[in-house]
Amino acid sequence: MDRMDSTGYYDQNRDQLFRQYHGYDPAVVHRAWAPAHLCARKPGFACDIGAGTGRDANWLAGQGWRVTAVEPSLLRELGQERSHALVTWLEDSLPGLPRLCALGRRFDLILLRSVWMHVPPRCREQAFRVLSGLLAPSGLLVISLRHGSDEAENRSRGFHPVSAGELIDLAQGRAVTLRDQCDHADRSRSHIHWQWLLFEESGKGAGSPRIA
Repeated sequence: MDRMDSTGYYDQNRDQLFRQYHGYDPAVVHRAWAPAHLCARKPGFACDIGAGTGRDANWLAGQGWRVTAVEPSLLRELGQERSHALVTWLEDSLPGLPRLCALGRRFDLILLRSVWMHVPPRCREQAFRVLSGLLAPSGLLVISLRHGSDEAENRSRGFHPVSAGELIDLAQGRAVTLRDQCDHADRSRSHIHWQWLLFEESGKGAGSPRIA
């Protein structure tokens, strides 16, 4: 089984990254999609894939969501030290997420912020299949795509090219429907902008999540 493994950079720079991540207000980070799609939903079970130091997981928990924060790198340790009571941490990784799937839980919200560019293209079909299978009925899958980088950054952080079209193609035949797309510029880096895709479970799925 292929395993996404880009943790080295994050392990080596975890203290610097903690300060960087927590310098941003998550309400601002998620301003493109959350006001229209999150506020209208009753808090339930959420999963933050690639949770890093837990900034977004804590933000969701502060709104009443019970959050499973999934993170393969040592950023997880810093997050656990400062975790909201409604956040539970799990060491796991895309594309298969075997430990998360083994819990047998389905989620009302799954968030992947700044994660998809780490997933090698050869692993993306499996990753999307696993993610869509973890959604509860009418659950929302939110994925951000980072556009704009340079070769040095790609090498050091394990980035791969991403596109909305690829994700939409992966959704074909799955029990999810594209509900919205939205964009915003990065707050501090003029060469980067973000695109968000929101998929909703269509009610055609059945059964428990499977380890892929």
